Parts: sequence; structure tokens; C-alpha cells
Amino acid sequence: MVNSLALLRFLLIVVFGLHGLPTAGQEPDAATAAEQGSLTAASAEQGSLTAASAEQGSLTAASAEQGTQQESLDRAALIQVRLPLVGSADQAIRHSIERVCDHLLTAASGRNDLRRPILVLQLVPPPHQAGASEGTQFERAFALARYLCSSELAGVRKIAFVPQTVRGHGTLLAMACEELIMAADAEIGEAGINEQKAGTIRQTVVAAYREIAEARRTIPTALAVGMVDPQVEVLQIETEEGIHFILQSEREEFSNSHEIIDQQVLVPRGKLALFTGREGRQFGFVKRLAADLTTVAQGLGVPIASLSADQSLQTDWNPILMDLAGPITRQRASQFATLVSNELDRHGVNWIGLRIDSTGGDLEACLQIASLLARLDPNSVRTVAYVPAEAAGGAAVIALACDQLVMHPDARLLATAPPRPGPVRGKPDGAGDMATVDAARTAIRDAVAPRVRRDWSLPVAMIDPRLEVFQYRNKTTGSQRLFSSEEVAEQEDADQWLRGTPLQDAGKPLVLKGKRAGELGVAGEVVESFEQWLGLYGFTKPPRQVEPNWALDLVEALASPAFAGLLLMAGFSGIYLELRSPGIGLGAFIAAVAFLLFFWSKGLHGTADWLEVLLFIGGVSFILLEIFVLPGFGIFGLGGGALVIASLVLASQTFVLPGSESQMEELRTSLAVVAAACIGVIMIAMTARHYLPHAPLLNRMVLAPLPDEQREALDLSERVADYTYMIGATGTAQTDLLPTGKARIDHELIDVIAESEPLDRGTPLVVVSVQANRVVVRASTAT
Repeated sequence: MVNSLALLRFLLIVVFGLHGLPTAGQEPDAATAAEQGSLTAASAEQGSLTAASAEQGSLTAASAEQGTQQESLDRAALIQVRLPLVGSADQAIRHSIERVCDHLLTAASGRNDLRRPILVLQLVPPPHQAGASEGTQFERAFALARYLCSSELAGVRKIAFVPQTVRGHGTLLAMACEELIMAADAEIGEAGINEQKAGTIRQTVVAAYREIAEARRTIPTALAVGMVDPQVEVLQIETEEGIHFILQSEREEFSNSHEIIDQQVLVPRGKLALFTGREGRQFGFVKRLAADLTTVAQGLGVPIASLSADQSLQTDWNPILMDLAGPITRQRASQFATLVSNELDRHGVNWIGLRIDSTGGDLEACLQIASLLARLDPNSVRTVAYVPAEAAGGAAVIALACDQLVMHPDARLLATAPPRPGPVRGKPDGAGDMATVDAARTAIRDAVAPRVRRDWSLPVAMIDPRLEVFQYRNKTTGSQRLFSSEEVAEQEDADQWLRGTPLQDAGKPLVLKGKRAGELGVAGEVVESFEQWLGLYGFTKPPRQVEPNWALDLVEALASPAFAGLLLMAGFSGIYLELRSPGIGLGAFIAAVAFLLFFWSKGLHGTADWLEVLLFIGGVSFILLEIFVLPGFGIFGLGGGALVIASLVLASQTFVLPGSESQMEELRTSLAVVAAACIGVIMIAMTARHYLPHAPLLNRMVLAPLPDEQREALDLSERVADYTYMIGATGTAQTDLLPTGKARIDHELIDVIAESEPLDRGTPLVVVSVQANRVVVRASTAT
């Protein structure tokens, strides 16, 4: 028994290293206990080291995993090409491609990856248009296509992604890529639709398509030519080698070297080729079918995050930052337009950031800003809205009119309260507010939303809570969009959309928080802070902030109705003063300065242009012509006065005829300013006529009226003038008689009236009748 215990102890010592283990029934002595404690401590230390090693291994594995993930992200990149391409859009996109490709190639070289990185070009046509991207200019598309085919980009694998129908010359960009991925129901083709409408297809355009198709061979050459030239016929021919696509003109030569088994006309003469993604897959020029970027990423074997456009790589940003806080007024909208125009023209800005924290304000002012932002070419100028807290009503429309919307998770887009019924002058109860909202709704639907590639229901719901917005899902493609019942009915595939849950509770205004907006795709990014927003674009410090200065405040003050009325009053008073004191020039100087300030302030305010200035100059010229050159019926005088009034009214507003209650109110204000200025001039003239001749200094500048005695004597002499002795006398017209004018009769210059028709200056005359001082003449027939 003892031997067995000893053997067991020996084995435990060997296995566990427990040298101080006591025998059965024996307590450990002090030395043995100490030795056992040391061994236990050593074992614990060894366990700690083992745990630390395990932890370090975990960190190393996490670091390796993170590095692998980063490598995967650097294997692919996305650039969105917004169609149509116009102006210098191709240069901006080319610059973006250069920067992204340099980044991809540098990353691949750093990790010794011999695989070519992937560049995905997503073609984004404008929505809600029949024949999407028809406006793409051929020169812009061809220049960019040749660059995509050049050796400069040989190290990058270029893939075109077409999730929506693309027509026009935007198809040339898809041909220039090595692979084509399309949504199954998306269409591509009809490249020559612009030239077909014009009636002629230039052979240089056809040659360009043939060049790109043969250089890249993504789409068969015959199909590419069939997309652009309606005069050709494309055949699908089956041979022992497979399926071929050739032109009818090439069939004879093709049959000499191939045995044709079957053939059919794929694109008849007179039509342009147009194929769906499903047909392209069948014909072999579409590599994959995908409805969204997630499916594209899965097919390419890259993370979906890599196909999120890296804004910091898009271009060399020249950014500015503008704040829209508090109520938005027409004055602020005018200042905003002036600032943006100056920054674009003078500083070449290509990134405009709007930090919006506003409850809205004047609806037309908000629409003015939204329309301005929507008109900017997204390929040349990027507009980004950041909502840190709240954007309501018209402010929300402005945010949705930008190319990108970024929100804080707790920020809100809010709809305004329903239009309030109430009495409006000249309108039934409530018609004024309703008319303004309806006009804004039309503007958003027809002008703002199509330009920024958004569905119009959500922006309209922000100003008109009567509109209900629902989540719709396409039962064929699975894509989701936000529609109202009215907008979904406008879709070509309306029967494919299934209505889901509403965005707002029944009877309540729409409230959309940042986190939810990001999930729905309304907000492109959701960030926690202002700095994180700037970091999306690679900005290490805030962009230059642009805000109104004293010059703009001065312009706004000059353009205000009160000051504008004072300028008009000063201008007309100066003209009156000049007529009362000819030759001095003080009145003319005052009038010129006043009218220059008036039209200058209105021009900077955005309501006046050269048309109003020309109307004013023309009207004044006609009035002077009537007074000094062509006295007569008053046509020039009346017409000139009408032109002057029209120019002053139009210079104070942005429309010709009012289309809403607010525009009608603005027209009334413009007319009131002009009328008040005219009344003020009349009062000034009456006062000046009475007091000016008696002023110590100014009495030498004006002609004083005659004393009462002299004026009565002059009137009497004019009344008793008798020209009856001139009947039958002859003379010559000294001015054109229209019908009145002056003539020299018997060496005396008098006022005369032509009897039946106007007479030219220098016409021989004879006096036919006289009534007091009224002398009637006709052309003399005597030789």
C-alpha cells in the first residue's frame, strides 16, 4: 500500500512538478510548504504569460483581419457619372477617375497585389424623362470614352453599371468599359436619338461608335452601330461557330467565309437598337445582372463598403460653407443667389456646403434657393446639405434639392402645418395660401426634383402635409422608393409597384429623423458631428465661410421698396429741375445718379436685367423726342411714358405676369412704389415752383415766373393776335408739320397747323385759313 502511494506520488511529481507533495497522513513541513508555494506562484505566472500571449495573439489576429478588410476596401472604387454630360462635365469626371485610379494602383502596389483593382462607373440618368440622358453631348461622351480606352487606365479593370435606362450618347461610356453590368429591366441603346430627331446622323458620330466598340469589344460592333445609325440593318446570324451580329451590308462578305445556318433581323432599318439587361445577357455583352450595388459587390467579390463613393477622392475640392439658420426671407434668398454667383464666377468653387437649421420661412424664397441649387451641374459643382438639428418646410426642400444630404441621427426633416384658410384680397377664403402651395408643388415636381434626381413626393410633402407618402417596393426588381399615390401612377411600370407603410401617421405632418432618413436612402450619410461631416470629403479644417457683407446689406437697403421710391423720386425731381434750369446740369446729374443706383441695386438684387435698363432708356428717349423733335399727336410721349413705367415695375420683380397671390402682392407693391414716387415728384414740383425762385442761392438757377401784370399782358396779346392778313401768303415749313409745327410766312416765324396731311420740313406752304392766332396751311402747288 505504501509502495503504491509512493509510486503515485512519484508520478504526480513527474507530471505536475509538485515536488513537495506530502505522503498520506503526513502534514507538509515548512520547507516543503515553501517549495510548494513557489511552484504554485511559478505556475500562476506561467498561466498569466500564457493568457497575455493569447491576448496578444487575438490582437494580432484582429489587426490582421483589419488589414485584410482594408485591403479588400482598396481593391474597388465607385464613381457616379450623372447624365447628361454637358459643358465641361467630362473634364471633371476625368479628373475624378485619375484621382481614384491613382489611389487604387498605389494601394495595390503597397500590398504587392498583382490583381488589377476595379473601378465601377455607375451611369445615373435623370429620372422622370422619356428617353433618359438624351441631352448628353456627343463631344463630351466621346472624349471621356476615348480616355477610358486609353493605355493610361490599362492597370485598372473598368466596369460600367447601368441600374436604370440610359439612352443617348451616355451609352458610349458603357461601351468604353471592359464589362457591363445591368439591371434586368433597364435598357441601353438609342444612342443616336438626338441626331435622329434632328434628321441627320453624322458619319463622324457613327465612326466614333465603331472606333470605341472595336477598341473595347464590350458590345459587338454591329450592335453599337445599330444603336446610333437608323439607316443600317443588324442581323443575328447562327453558324457552326456560334452566334454572330453583323450589318446587312457585311452579310455577303461574311457568307464567303462562314456557313450560315440561320439568320434573323435583330434591328430593322429605320430604328435604333435598344436592349434590356436581360437581352444583353442573352446576347453576351452584359456580364452580370444586378439591380443594386450590393448585388454588384457580391458578383465582383468585393465588400459593399468599397463601392461607396469616397468623396475625398472625387476631385480637388475648392469648398465654401454657408449657413441657413432661422427664417428664410426673400432678402436672404437674394443674398444667397448673389454670393453663390460670385463664388462660382470669381473663385471657381466646386463644393458648396449648406449647414441648415431652419424652420423654413417665405416659401417662394425657399424655392428660389432650391431652384438655384438644382440648376447647378453636379459633375462640376457638388452641393451638400448638413442638417444638425432641424429643417422644416421650405428649408427641408432646400436640403433635398442638394446633390447629397447628410444628417445627424437625431436631426429632423419636418413638414409644415397645412395651408391655413383665410381671407386674401381678390381671392376666396383660403385660396391665397392654397394657390401658393400649389404653385410651389408644381415647381418642385417639374423643375427641382427632376434636376436633383429625386422623386418629388417627399419634397412636396414637406410643404403640403395633405400629401401622403408611402414606401413602395417593385415586385420585379425589389427596389424601394418613396411615392405618393399620384406619383406612382405616373410611372411607366405603375402596376409593378406595391404600396407599403406610410411615412407619417394618418392626419399628422411628416417627421423624418436622421437615422430613419439614412435607412430609407433619403440621407446619403448619417454623422455624429460637424467634424465627421467634413471628414467625409477629406477636409482637415472647416471650409471658408461665406456670408453677406456690408456691400450686400447696402444693396438690399437700396433695393427695399422705401429706398427705391426715394431714388425714383430723386431721379424724376432731377429731370424736372433740369427742365426748369437748362444748361446748368445739376438736375441731370442728380437724375443720372439716382437711376443708376436704382437699376444697380435691383440688378444685384436679382430682379433687374438689361431688358429693364433698355426699356427705361428707350422710354426716356421717346419722351425727349416727342418734346423737342416731333411735337404732334403724342404717340412717342405716351409710348415712352408707358415704357418707363413698365421698366420700373419689372425691375422690382422677377416675373412679368403674376401667377400666385404672393406675386400679385409683389406687383401691387411695385406699382405702389412707382405711384408714390410720381405723387412725390408732383408735390416737389409744386413746392419748387413756388419757393425755388425766392431762395437766396437757387433763385439764379431757375427761371422765375413773370409778374402777374406781365403775364396778363402776354395772354392778352396772344388772344388778340390777328393773322387774317396772312391768308393767301406763302412761306416754308421750318419743322415737320405733324400736323403742328413752325413755318416762316412773309419773313415771320409762327406756329401753323397742316390742313390735311403731315408735311415735311422745307415744304412750300400757302395759308388757307386763319382763326384768331390759329393759322392753317397746305402744301403750295405754285412753281
